[in-house]
Amino acid sequence: MKKIISLCLVLCILLSGCSFVDFGGYFNHLMGILGHGPVTPFDSMVYTRPDMTQFQQTLDTSVQTAETEKNIHKVVEAINAFYTAYDSFYTAYALSNIHYSLDLTDTYWVEEYNFCSQQTAQADAGLDSLYRALAKSPIRDQLEGEDYFGAGFFDAYEGETLYDEIFQGYLEQEAELVNQYYALSSQAAATEPYSEAYFTQYGSQLAEVFVELVALRQRMAAYAGYNSYMEFAYDFNYGRDYNRTVTRTYLEAIRQELVPLYQELEASGYWDSAYVPMNPDNAFTYMQTAANAMGGLVQDAFETMEAGKLYDLSYSPNKFANSFCIYIADYQSPYIFLTPTGTNYDQLAFAHEFGHFCNNYASGGSMAGLDVAEVFSQGMEYLSLCYVNDPALEKMKMADSLHVFVSQAAFASFEQQVYDLPQSQLTPEKVEDLYHSVMTGFGLTYPGWDSREYVMIPHFFVSAMYVVSYVVSNDVALQLYMLEKEEAGKGLDTLVSCLTTQHSGIQAFVQEAGLTSPFDAVHVKEIAQTLKKILA
Repeated sequence: MKKIISLCLVLCILLSGCSFVDFGGYFNHLMGILGHGPVTPFDSMVYTRPDMTQFQQTLDTSVQTAETEKNIHKVVEAINAFYTAYDSFYTAYALSNIHYSLDLTDTYWVEEYNFCSQQTAQADAGLDSLYRALAKSPIRDQLEGEDYFGAGFFDAYEGETLYDEIFQGYLEQEAELVNQYYALSSQAAATEPYSEAYFTQYGSQLAEVFVELVALRQRMAAYAGYNSYMEFAYDFNYGRDYNRTVTRTYLEAIRQELVPLYQELEASGYWDSAYVPMNPDNAFTYMQTAANAMGGLVQDAFETMEAGKLYDLSYSPNKFANSFCIYIADYQSPYIFLTPTGTNYDQLAFAHEFGHFCNNYASGGSMAGLDVAEVFSQGMEYLSLCYVNDPALEKMKMADSLHVFVSQAAFASFEQQVYDLPQSQLTPEKVEDLYHSVMTGFGLTYPGWDSREYVMIPHFFVSAMYVVSYVVSNDVALQLYMLEKEEAGKGLDTLVSCLTTQHSGIQAFVQEAGLTSPFDAVHVKEIAQTLKKILA
């Protein structure tokens, strides 16, 4: 059996920030003293293809120092030398990701992004190797002191490493399949979504890639000593502090308590007039107004984003059809990538990504787990409504919140079940049947609906088991809105005070923040009552 370690690896690094340890809070304390440095405009940021030979040489030197050196200052210097190399690698990865996402047809960035993504296994194996070397350090006791890594940090890095040649091979195969997904998505960009031509020409190929990904990830989890990929991903990718049983119970409670309310909303025809055509620039103005009203760190973050043009709101048929916030470590800058819908919904979408921006800005690269990081993004959506007077948008957000609960719970349920399929049943036909069954159970089918649409959902390919984060974090973020309604500034103060949190688990986070666990037995019933009142 392999011994697994709870690291928030590639996905956390890519979407939120670095995975380094803040030595006893020293880095955050230093940031508080020095403030943020000068802003480098995005168009002045320089991409350099990572030199993986040099990267390995830096790692080897750092590992040797970690295992033999007794001078704490020299060990810390070696750690920071590797951290610098690691930061530079993920800076290149982030920049290539942004440029590639801006134009999926640009062959230069296709090649650069593919190169970087295929090296992530080596980069993260290097971080694991360094921590394992530090676990053998003659001054380990000092390193686990309050000023450095903290008590017991290296316990998880003793014994056999998961990062052997076989496991790294799995990670490289996964990256290759994800790149195939991106390539097919790029080719499909010119074809009408949901059209028969789309599903016939590209959907069938995407379905084959998805099946291959599921099978590969199942093998990866089994090799790591897990009974299911879900358990593996919850631990290895996300560091969650709840399990599959708790998740299943929670998702079923949503299905029972919120689906009827969702079906009422659908039957009312609300969505027929909710979306209003709007220039994407209005999303910027909306969030600017809210940030100025909030003041403090939120306003500072917005002004930094504006000064460096650390965002893209443009529309192009060649853009990646998704939105995200990514941290560019060498420039200490978050960046927002948004593909607009051309409707008033873009205001909420931009507020969402700006919440991630604030989290990264405040902490110098988010140290929070993904479930927690999504509290900041969805929390910013809710709080923006309290600082910009737009009753129609506020109602839309509550309707969207209900949709998030139901749709993302359905997606999470689908993922849980599809990754439980035996490999003998992993076929595009079986997967489509399962998707149809789950979506029907959550009341998400409608006239013209197509059960092949699962191939159009990026998270299933790029970040398996992520979507449940939207559900649990939406639950907690809604509590911030209710606090703000109860007393002006209360919800905002809670969000801002938590922006530098290092909690990876949502339950530990809510306890620290004085909020309620999403998994409280009666909590979903309370959410149903709250949303029903607002949407009435």
